[in-house]
Amino acid sequence: ADEERGLRSAELHCAGQGLSLTPLRRRVLEIVLAAGRPVGAYDIIAELARERGKTAPPTVYRALDFLASARLIHKVHSLNAWLACSLDGDECGDERRHTAELLICRSCGSARELVDDGLRRQIQETARAVGFLADGIVLEVQGLCLDCR
Repeated sequence: ADEERGLRSAELHCAGQGLSLTPLRRRVLEIVLAAGRPVGAYDIIAELARERGKTAPPTVYRALDFLASARLIHKVHSLNAWLACSLDGDECGDERRHTAELLICRSCGSARELVDDGLRRQIQETARAVGFLADGIVLEVQGLCLDCR
């Protein structure tokens, strides 16, 4: 149900932005949504290979880059993985500022996206105070989730 809702939201967002959610991009998004946690590119490639045969990594990376630029997924830099955005694409920053505040469990690998405009503003104001323009905020907080504590 959540995956279907996520796909429908992605389709509407892409249609509204004039973006093409090709079959491969859609399938990559389905895999990321189904994972429910950060998933690595090579895990996605392995899943696609099981379904379709050999899949070239650059093809998958291009799909991931598209999905991130469309504000449908986040890159989790500390894990070198990807996570479905829990917000509608229209709510998750703009095309220049796809922001993410992520809580990442170092035990089970789960991740949860925060939505905290106050935190974003504080970071931007702190950066501005030292002459820095923060135009892309990605905050990854490592710790233990409720289930792992």
